[in-house]
Amino acid sequence: MQYYKSLIILILFLLFGLESASSGVEIYAFDQNPAGRDEGNEWDTLYNPTNESVDIGNWVLETADGERETISEGTILQPGAYYVYTPPYQWLDNSNEAITLSNSKGEEVDKTPVVSDNKNDNRYWINKSNVSNSTDFSEIGYFSII
Repeated sequence: MQYYKSLIILILFLLFGLESASSGVEIYAFDQNPAGRDEGNEWDTLYNPTNESVDIGNWVLETADGERETISEGTILQPGAYYVYTPPYQWLDNSNEAITLSNSKGEEVDKTPVVSDNKNDNRYWINKSNVSNSTDFSEIGYFSII
């Protein structure tokens, strides 16, 4: 009997638990203070380093002060692909800002450290785990766009 309960739980998990907080999707980079006006020029890039497509529709990007942006339903992030979110307005603060990515179930998928960028230029924050062997986003670095 215990075997059948375990088997049923496993099947239900496989059927309904495919989207999980461990989807592998990462916040790859973002620019909170681009050169010139922030409106329409700030951006956030998500990256799918896995070998599976991930449905990121209805996922949420949330700022440190609670501003929430929802990714359009039906958005699929292919393996090795990037998704760039650029709102037409200013949504990231230049000081003490962080971005949290949550899936459609509200589970946290990734989160940046709290950072500040007071230089009005084309520098941006990048997740160093994508350029080194580090997997800790707290080791985020400040790089120039070339």
